[in-house]
Amino acid sequence: MKRGTSVFLPTATYPMFPERLAMEGMSLKQGEHCKAVTVSVVLHSDGGIAEYSVENSIIKPTYMLTYESATELLHLNLEEEAELRLLSEAAALRFQWRRGQGAIDTSTLETRIKVTNPDDPEPSITLYVENQSDPAMRLVSEMMILCGEVMATFGSLNNIPLPYRGQPQSNIDSSAFAHLPEGPVRSSALVKTMRAAEMDFRKPIRHGTLGLPGYVQFTSPIRRYMDFLAHYQVKAFLRGDTPPFSAGQLEVMASMVNMTTRVVRKLSSSSLRYWIIEYLRRQPKEKRFSALVLRFIKDRVASILLLEVGVQSSAWVSIGVHVGDEVKVQVEEAHPRDDVLSCKEAPGL
Repeated sequence: MKRGTSVFLPTATYPMFPERLAMEGMSLKQGEHCKAVTVSVVLHSDGGIAEYSVENSIIKPTYMLTYESATELLHLNLEEEAELRLLSEAAALRFQWRRGQGAIDTSTLETRIKVTNPDDPEPSITLYVENQSDPAMRLVSEMMILCGEVMATFGSLNNIPLPYRGQPQSNIDSSAFAHLPEGPVRSSALVKTMRAAEMDFRKPIRHGTLGLPGYVQFTSPIRRYMDFLAHYQVKAFLRGDTPPFSAGQLEVMASMVNMTTRVVRKLSSSSLRYWIIEYLRRQPKEKRFSALVLRFIKDRVASILLLEVGVQSSAWVSIGVHVGDEVKVQVEEAHPRDDVLSCKEAPGL
C-alpha cells in the first residue's frame, strides 16, 4: 500500500508488486492457464448494457497483440480475425452511446519514451507517439470503461463497498466547442472545463466526463492499489464471504494511496517532459516539425502541439494562421534541466 501504484519512467519501471510476482504469477501468459476475473457483457443495439456477468475464471490467452499489430489487423479486415473486428465495432457503438450520455472525448496524442543506458553521457532515446483515437487504442479504452461501468452496477446491486469514481458534469456545455476541430484541439479546450474528480465508497456517483452513471477502476490490479482493493472486495463476495473492508476503511486507505499516486503522477510527467526536451535538444537546429495550433495565448503567440513528438509548446505564428491550422516550426531553445522549450515558426521554403 505504501507504493500505491507501479511507477513507469522513461529510464525504468518500478512495479507495485515484486517484479517476479507481477510479471509471472499475476500476469496473463500466452498459451498458459491463468486466473482472472471475467466480465461478460451483452449490449443493446444502441450500445447500452443489456446483460452482464462477473465471475472468477481460468483463461488461456491465445496470443498477445501490440496496439500497432491490432490496428494493422483491423485495417486488413481479415476473415480469421472476425472477433477482433466485432470488438472494434462494439467499442465504436459504446463510444457513440457514451457521447449520447454526455461523455467528453478527451483523446489526444500520447508520447512514449524509452531511455537505454540512462547513466551514459549520451543515453539512447527512442520516442514514439500514440494517437488515442486509433482503432486499437479506442477498442481497449472502451472495453476498460465498459468493465468499470459493469463493476459499479454490480457493486451497487450487491451493496459492496468499492472505490466508486465520479466527476461532476462541466458547467459549460460541450456544444460550445463544436466549432473546434475534433481531436487534440477540441480535447485541449474541453479538458480545461473539467471539474475535479470525486470518490464515494458506498454507492456509484455519476462520471460526467465518461458519460456513465457509475464507474469503478478494475482492470489494473497488478499496477494500481485501488484496483487491487476492488478485486479483493469483489472476489470475497463471489466466494460468498463478506467483503473484508468497510466503506470507511476503504476511504482511509484511498486517502493514503491517492497522496502517493499524485506524487508518482507528477514524477512521471516531469521525467517524461525532461526526456522529450532532451530528445529535441539533440535534433538539428534546422529541423522542421509539424505543429497544431491549439489556441492563442496572447496576440499572435499560440499554444502549439508538436505532432511528431506529442509535446506542447508556444510560438509566435503569422497573421492568417487560425486555431486548428498546422504550421511548421523549429526548436529555438531546449534545456531539459531548466524545463525550457521554445519554438519559432519556420520560414517558408
